[in-house]
Amino acid sequence: MKKNSKLPYSSYAVSLFPDDGVAERIRRICGGLSRATGNGFMVQNDVPPHLTLGIFHAADEELAQMEVCFREFALKARDCISNLCLDFCGVDSFLDKVIFLRLQKDEPLCFLNRILHESFLLHFESGDNRNYLPQNWCPHIALGVKLSHDQFEKGMEFLKGVPLPEKAAVAHIGLALCKPFIPICEL
Repeated sequence: MKKNSKLPYSSYAVSLFPDDGVAERIRRICGGLSRATGNGFMVQNDVPPHLTLGIFHAADEELAQMEVCFREFALKARDCISNLCLDFCGVDSFLDKVIFLRLQKDEPLCFLNRILHESFLLHFESGDNRNYLPQNWCPHIALGVKLSHDQFEKGMEFLKGVPLPEKAAVAHIGLALCKPFIPICEL
């Protein structure tokens, strides 16, 4: 989507997905967090554990072009992704509204984030949340979102007693529609 376009658009995310074993552990943590807080957004919307590299806006008629860009990016990133180890470094939060697993921000992850944006920003606008741009990016996997202050406090207390994953391999990379999360393609 060209800058300042007046067309209606949707937001799309390019994300890395952890291996099945770690993904299942994270799903169980999300389920426990949902029960502890009463906030079931992640569970009710069946949002899979994922590490978003970038979010972009595109008009609906540009989806085919976005898929082409995604496939080109995935080919460029293939070697890096196949050897990538996701290193978790604990629980953190954004503004007491989102609880997440923080990932070590290392050179391979920064490389992927950077080359994704170099490619996609030629054709599409960055998503509403500029926190995915390379200079602001905080790699994370959300555990709970849209939390009230009370839910946040209950969630952080719950997570104190939960063993967290330390590492994960990357199972695949995907392109998905945001809000609601709908997978489009994966490689």
